[in-house]
Amino acid sequence: RTMVSCGCCSSMRHELYSPMFDTVEPSSVKIKTGSQVLDIVATFSPRPRWFYILAKMFLAAWAIAIMHSSIATYENPSFWLAYLTNQGWVFTVAYFFCSLLSALYLAKRGTMDNLQGCGGLLVKSTWALFAIALPAEIVIAILFWVLEFKGNLTYVSVMTHGGGIFLLVFDGFIFSRIPLRMKQFLLFETFSSFYILWNIIHAFSGIGNPNTEEGVDDDDAIYGSMNWNDDPGSAGIVAVSTLVVLNPIVFLVCRCASRILPKRLLNIISSDEVDDTYDNVESMETV
Repeated sequence: RTMVSCGCCSSMRHELYSPMFDTVEPSSVKIKTGSQVLDIVATFSPRPRWFYILAKMFLAAWAIAIMHSSIATYENPSFWLAYLTNQGWVFTVAYFFCSLLSALYLAKRGTMDNLQGCGGLLVKSTWALFAIALPAEIVIAILFWVLEFKGNLTYVSVMTHGGGIFLLVFDGFIFSRIPLRMKQFLLFETFSSFYILWNIIHAFSGIGNPNTEEGVDDDDAIYGSMNWNDDPGSAGIVAVSTLVVLNPIVFLVCRCASRILPKRLLNIISSDEVDDTYDNVESMETV
């Protein structure tokens, strides 16, 4: 147990001091002395390709259909994007779209040498979107069921408040085996911070909320649990607790979960192979 704990702490420390999209597996020896490197092609475009590409197409279409249904049945579509649930789902759809594009692109190019330029940008975008979407969907589900649920359920509501987590896990952890890095927490925390900032701006800007009924709901707040005008203390507690307690815990759980299944790695043996591979993946290891 002590060895496992030390190894876990060591890998986290490695990730904190490494580039955000580091391709070196933290649990292995440093790359310059011989190591294992993430096989980007096998990770983001696994084989058999026809099966995984069809599966990714299905998941992407499913996520888009849910978003379409959500907007189409919304009473005030122009205010749809004001909610955290829907902003999170936009990132989820964006991830599935980029995941499919990455699989198609890498299936066509197929070698490490081609992961430069737009290819590297596409893979990093997919990786970043996954690091935001998965923990965001978990936090959104927790906040909804604990603070906002009022007893009414629909298919779209269930999928956007928990169901999407399973779709992301299937694509990101089971199909692609994407490892989350500790430094990628900054991406998720930035997303959360920007939403809280928008929530505050909305509260004091007089924009209003077309979904509230006068005298029934809490002011014109987007969420009753974050009513900055009538109850700023409670709103501040929810915001700070989410940023400094809930978000780190959820991301850490996601990061640990990403290491359950074995990663698809390149086995580096000789120092010459290490240097050659390091040169090829070096462009992927900069933010």
